[in-house]
Amino acid sequence: MRKNRVFLPPNDIDNSIYTVNGVVPLNLFLGGTIDNGVSEDWQQQLVDALNVDTVHPIMIYNPRREQWNPNGGEEGLEKQIKWELYHLERANLIVMNILPNSKSPISLMEIGLFARKNKLLVFCQKDFYRYKNIEVVCQQYNIPLFNTNDISIIRDKILEIANKDISHNFREHGI
Repeated sequence: MRKNRVFLPPNDIDNSIYTVNGVVPLNLFLGGTIDNGVSEDWQQQLVDALNVDTVHPIMIYNPRREQWNPNGGEEGLEKQIKWELYHLERANLIVMNILPNSKSPISLMEIGLFARKNKLLVFCQKDFYRYKNIEVVCQQYNIPLFNTNDISIIRDKILEIANKDISHNFREHGI
């Protein structure tokens, strides 16, 4: 069984992992609803669900801190933002899971930042207050949009990609 690795902020940025036993890993960023740590911890649920055998190992970058102080000051916030931007850029795949009752302004910004990068999968239900914005952007830039937040469906979509040759753009595989 291939062991997936999970990276959490504020740990230092790890530049050393390019292969695992000679295999290029899928670098997966878990973007989406956090709401200063008060929303459902869907990220940990997904990490647990991804604890399965895959052809390619998965390096999971989870921006949800184990302990978050929203009043932690500018230095902590800047370090968090830089950590996220670094791993968003480095990711082969960015999953954006936007929960219906959230505002998720940073997630909306990140969708805009990475809309043209061909590495987004967006999960968002139609009752999200800015769903139409997400739908139009996804249509405009051919971003796969799934009207669900079901962890097992998200896991399955990620595993489809992880079990294929990730050296190519995942859209070439019809995902």
